Amino acid sequence: MKSFKSQLNPVLISKSHQLERLTSILNGELPPETSGHYHVAGIDNSTLVIITDSPVWTTRLRQLGPTIIEALSDKVGQRLQHIRIVSRHGSIKAPPQTNHTINRVLSEQSGQQVAQAAEHIKDEELKKALLKFSKRSKK
Repeated sequence: MKSFKSQLNPVLISKSHQLERLTSILNGELPPETSGHYHVAGIDNSTLVIITDSPVWTTRLRQLGPTIIEALSDKVGQRLQHIRIVSRHGSIKAPPQTNHTINRVLSEQSGQQVAQAAEHIKDEELKKALLKFSKRSKK
């Protein structure tokens, strides 16, 4: 019995690798926040087709259109003139959001000063937040 991979059309495999490579090139050229929200779906004549995971990223990539054309024109072996960007909600799994929380630590003296200052604050929410922050001091 033949394996699944051996039954695939080599032209389709090559095309898939080309589209992955173009998506990877764009990841290096576009702002990092766009990464993972799109992929290059094809090239139709001189039109590059990109699929995004939401209308927000469709709009953002349209704004970056000239950058995209410039970045990929040399790579595809032809001059790209247009970009068609479409949104397919749920078609791309967006990268997981990472939590970049930084634990801030105060010196003991700074913690005492923040606590003293908080005692003179009339806004109860701010006072509570400052007192909580002052407890992060090293003792």
